[in-house]
Amino acid sequence: MQHNFQPVNLDEIISEESRFGEDKWALLTAGKDGKVNTMTISWGGTGFIWNKHVVFIFVRSSRYTKEFIDASDEFSVSFMDISKYRGAMKYLGAVSGRDEDKLAGARLNVDYDEDIPYIDEAKNVVLCQVLAKQEIEKGGIIPQEIIDKYYADGDYHTVYIAEIKKIMVR
Repeated sequence: MQHNFQPVNLDEIISEESRFGEDKWALLTAGKDGKVNTMTISWGGTGFIWNKHVVFIFVRSSRYTKEFIDASDEFSVSFMDISKYRGAMKYLGAVSGRDEDKLAGARLNVDYDEDIPYIDEAKNVVLCQVLAKQEIEKGGIIPQEIIDKYYADGDYHTVYIAEIKKIMVR
């Protein structure tokens, strides 16, 4: 008996509600010392490791939000209606929370669940607890074209693997 497999586009089988990608942005939010910061992300995914459902995300060393994640070891990923919030998400990806209250500027609201901040206007939210983190280094990337394209300035990412504590949907 011969089985005939048909190729399928990966985007067709990954859930639309929690997809990361070039045109799928989310807001990464964390808190420390009574403050909250958020940033726009599109690199990441979900998976399963250590008998846990996880999210993995990538945050550049220079990003202010990284300080918040490292201080609390918790964060949220808020998936937004991009057709409605594209302007706010572009703004949040372009300015630094070191310089201004980004959330006020984007006209978005923060709420909390289990002391983890998230964006109240989101379609769905993933609450996460960091399990592991690892800095990407030049020696750990094989293809030179990736270094040339994404890390020419030397601002590498840290990869976070975080347990999904709760998923909230509207």
